[in-house]
Amino acid sequence: MKKILLVFCVLTTSLLEAQTTNFYTTVTNLWYQGQKTEVLALGQERLNINSNDIAGLIIKLAYDEEFLLLNSISNSYEKVIQIGQTITNDNFKIHYPFLKINNEYMLDFLTTYHPSPLELIEEQAKGLLPQKPFTYALELEALKKDGLFEPLGP
Repeated sequence: MKKILLVFCVLTTSLLEAQTTNFYTTVTNLWYQGQKTEVLALGQERLNINSNDIAGLIIKLAYDEEFLLLNSISNSYEKVIQIGQTITNDNFKIHYPFLKINNEYMLDFLTTYHPSPLELIEEQAKGLLPQKPFTYALELEALKKDGLFEPLGP
Protein backbone atom coordinates (compact mmCIF):
# COMPACT_ATOMS: atom_id res chain seq x y z
CA MET A 1 0.00 0.00 0.00
CA LYS A 2 2.85 2.38 0.86
CA LYS A 3 4.50 1.65 -2.50
CA ILE A 4 1.32 2.51 -4.37
CA LEU A 5 0.94 5.76 -2.44
CA LEU A 6 4.59 6.64 -3.04
CA VAL A 7 4.27 5.97 -6.79
CA PHE A 8 1.10 8.07 -6.91
CA CYS A 9 2.84 10.97 -5.13
CA VAL A 10 5.85 10.81 -7.45
CA LEU A 11 3.65 10.74 -10.57
CA THR A 12 1.48 13.60 -9.32
CA THR A 13 4.51 15.73 -8.49
CA SER A 14 6.07 14.98 -11.88
CA LEU A 15 2.84 15.91 -13.67
CA LEU A 16 2.52 19.21 -11.78
CA GLU A 17 6.16 20.03 -12.49
CA ALA A 18 5.66 19.29 -16.19
CA GLN A 19 2.56 21.51 -16.29
CA THR A 20 4.37 24.43 -14.67
CA THR A 21 7.35 24.03 -16.99
CA ASN A 22 5.06 23.67 -19.98
CA PHE A 23 3.21 26.92 -19.22
CA TYR A 24 6.39 29.01 -19.25
CA THR A 25 7.78 27.18 -22.28
CA THR A 26 4.48 27.37 -24.12
CA VAL A 27 4.10 31.10 -23.52
CA THR A 28 7.64 32.01 -24.53
CA ASN A 29 7.65 29.70 -27.57
CA LEU A 30 4.27 30.83 -28.88
CA TRP A 31 5.26 34.46 -28.44
CA TYR A 32 8.52 33.93 -30.32
CA GLN A 33 6.64 32.18 -33.13
CA GLY A 34 4.39 35.23 -33.45
CA GLN A 35 1.30 33.56 -32.00
CA LYS A 36 0.67 36.37 -29.55
CA THR A 37 -3.12 36.09 -29.61
CA GLU A 38 -2.77 32.51 -28.37
CA VAL A 39 -0.48 33.73 -25.58
CA LEU A 40 -3.06 36.35 -24.61
CA ALA A 41 -5.71 33.61 -24.52
CA LEU A 42 -3.57 31.65 -22.05
CA GLY A 43 -3.20 34.71 -19.86
CA GLN A 44 -6.88 35.56 -20.11
CA GLU A 45 -7.80 32.01 -19.13
CA ARG A 46 -5.81 32.47 -15.93
CA LEU A 47 -7.39 35.89 -15.32
CA ASN A 48 -10.88 34.45 -15.80
CA ILE A 49 -10.17 32.10 -12.90
CA ASN A 50 -8.33 34.68 -10.75
CA SER A 51 -8.36 38.34 -11.81
CA ASN A 52 -5.24 38.93 -9.69
CA ASP A 53 -3.14 36.14 -11.19
CA ILE A 54 0.24 37.80 -11.70
CA ALA A 55 1.24 35.56 -14.63
CA GLY A 56 -2.00 36.40 -16.45
CA LEU A 57 -1.54 40.08 -15.70
CA ILE A 58 2.01 40.07 -17.02
CA ILE A 59 0.91 38.29 -20.20
CA LYS A 60 -1.88 40.83 -20.73
CA LEU A 61 0.58 43.68 -20.15
CA ALA A 62 3.03 42.23 -22.68
CA TYR A 63 0.23 41.95 -25.24
CA ASP A 64 -1.00 45.50 -24.56
CA GLU A 65 2.55 46.80 -25.01
CA GLU A 66 3.26 44.75 -28.10
CA PHE A 67 0.16 46.03 -29.89
CA LEU A 68 0.20 49.46 -28.24
CA LEU A 69 -3.36 49.13 -26.96
CA LEU A 70 -3.63 52.63 -25.56
CA ASN A 71 -7.13 52.06 -24.14
CA SER A 72 -5.97 49.36 -21.73
CA ILE A 73 -2.21 49.61 -21.31
CA SER A 74 -2.28 52.06 -18.38
CA ASN A 75 -4.63 49.79 -16.44
CA SER A 76 -2.34 46.85 -17.16
CA TYR A 77 0.72 48.72 -15.86
CA GLU A 78 -1.11 49.78 -12.71
CA LYS A 79 -2.53 46.32 -12.01
CA VAL A 80 0.89 44.65 -12.40
CA ILE A 81 2.38 47.20 -9.99
CA GLN A 82 -0.46 46.69 -7.50
CA ILE A 83 -0.50 42.89 -7.54
CA GLY A 84 3.24 42.51 -8.05
CA GLN A 85 3.99 44.24 -4.75
CA THR A 86 1.96 41.58 -2.93
CA ILE A 87 4.08 38.71 -4.29
CA THR A 88 6.68 37.81 -1.69
CA ASN A 89 8.21 34.73 -3.31
CA ASP A 90 12.01 34.91 -3.47
CA ASN A 91 12.63 34.81 -7.22
CA PHE A 92 9.88 37.22 -8.26
CA LYS A 93 10.87 39.61 -5.46
CA ILE A 94 14.26 40.05 -7.13
CA HIS A 95 12.69 41.17 -10.43
CA TYR A 96 9.77 43.19 -9.10
CA PRO A 97 11.64 46.46 -8.33
CA PHE A 98 12.82 46.70 -11.96
CA LEU A 99 9.38 45.79 -13.23
CA LYS A 100 7.80 48.46 -11.04
CA ILE A 101 10.27 51.15 -12.13
CA ASN A 102 9.69 50.30 -15.79
CA ASN A 103 5.90 50.35 -15.38
CA GLU A 104 5.98 53.68 -13.56
CA TYR A 105 8.22 55.14 -16.25
CA MET A 106 5.88 53.91 -18.98
CA LEU A 107 2.83 55.31 -17.19
CA ASP A 108 4.55 58.69 -17.10
CA PHE A 109 5.61 58.38 -20.75
CA LEU A 110 2.06 57.61 -21.85
CA THR A 111 0.85 60.96 -20.51
CA THR A 112 2.90 62.69 -23.20
CA TYR A 113 2.71 60.10 -25.98
CA HIS A 114 0.11 61.03 -28.57
CA PRO A 115 0.81 59.25 -31.85
CA SER A 116 -1.04 60.18 -34.99
CA PRO A 117 -3.51 57.56 -36.24
CA LEU A 118 -1.01 56.51 -38.94
CA GLU A 119 1.86 56.22 -36.42
CA LEU A 120 -0.35 54.13 -34.15
CA ILE A 121 -1.25 51.77 -37.01
CA GLU A 122 2.42 51.42 -37.93
CA GLU A 123 3.45 50.71 -34.32
CA GLN A 124 0.63 48.21 -33.81
CA ALA A 125 1.60 46.36 -37.00
CA LYS A 126 5.05 45.73 -35.49
CA GLY A 127 3.32 43.54 -32.90
CA LEU A 128 2.61 40.97 -35.60
CA LEU A 129 6.30 40.34 -36.25
CA PRO A 130 7.52 36.90 -35.11
CA GLN A 131 10.89 35.97 -33.61
CA LYS A 132 10.69 38.50 -30.83
CA PRO A 133 11.39 37.22 -27.32
CA PHE A 134 8.66 37.54 -24.71
CA THR A 135 9.22 40.91 -23.05
CA TYR A 136 8.73 39.65 -19.50
CA ALA A 137 10.40 36.24 -19.82
CA LEU A 138 12.58 36.86 -16.74
CA GLU A 139 9.56 37.64 -14.61
CA LEU A 140 7.66 34.59 -15.87
CA GLU A 141 10.70 32.42 -15.27
CA ALA A 142 10.93 33.78 -11.71
CA LEU A 143 7.25 32.94 -11.16
CA LYS A 144 7.91 29.44 -12.49
CA LYS A 145 10.82 28.98 -10.09
CA ASP A 146 8.61 30.22 -7.26
CA GLY A 147 5.99 27.58 -8.08
CA LEU A 148 3.29 30.08 -9.04
CA PHE A 149 2.24 28.28 -12.21
CA GLU A 150 0.30 25.53 -10.54
CA PRO A 151 -2.83 24.88 -12.56
CA LEU A 152 -5.62 27.21 -11.51
CA GLY A 153 -9.16 26.10 -10.88
CA PRO A 154 -10.58 22.68 -10.01
